[in-house]
Amino acid sequence: FHGVHSTFSTICDPVASSFLCGSVSIEYPFWYKSDAPVHCGYPGLGIICPFGSPHPIPLLGDGAFFVTDINYHNKTLTLVDIDVAGQRCPKALHNLTIGSLPLDYNSADVNLTFFFNCSAPPPVSSPLVAIDCLQFRDNRSYVSVNMGWEEEEAGASDVASDCEDTMVASVKGTEVTAAKVVEVFAWAMSRGFVLDWEAAKECSACELSGGRCAFNQTEESLCFCKDGSNHTDGSVCK
Repeated sequence: FHGVHSTFSTICDPVASSFLCGSVSIEYPFWYKSDAPVHCGYPGLGIICPFGSPHPIPLLGDGAFFVTDINYHNKTLTLVDIDVAGQRCPKALHNLTIGSLPLDYNSADVNLTFFFNCSAPPPVSSPLVAIDCLQFRDNRSYVSVNMGWEEEEAGASDVASDCEDTMVASVKGTEVTAAKVVEVFAWAMSRGFVLDWEAAKECSACELSGGRCAFNQTEESLCFCKDGSNHTDGSVCK
């Protein structure tokens, strides 16, 4: 039995590869951004933990969001826009690009649609509500809950043509209502929104065999096994 290991390689060891950033535990499939030649986790789910920061910052979204919670049982990730946290009258500035990452918005999320610095008011029938604290001279800004572009395409386009910018921000549905959107949108944005994650396609076979997925600098998929072995040829654990 010499040479047979009972634990993962150090790279993918459940203890050695996890760390605490603020109050958030960073574990597989997330990983700590470093210059290591191999990372254990999913490409794109890297985390940085700036010195003195109470929150980890995911590399997705160009560092525009920070993490307040990771639930490994439910496989959910809660993010907050860095520039709106704690603001009494925030202005959404960032869109999150998920791309090909194994992430998706949680079904409990809703969208706040903002129209900023508008020179003309929206139609009377529009669900948009004016945000007084964002008024600039004669121009006003507006917000609505779940005003989807597909559902309200014509009306939204008419409004947008009179506005300087538009932005959609996701928030937890439990934190906002259409009736009180202006009163609570700042609070809702500071509470963030939730993303779900699922097994990356290139990692599912490895994980089903009891292994952990990793990747190198060229983002080649690797499979690390509990017996200490690792596979770079697409094969999985015994």
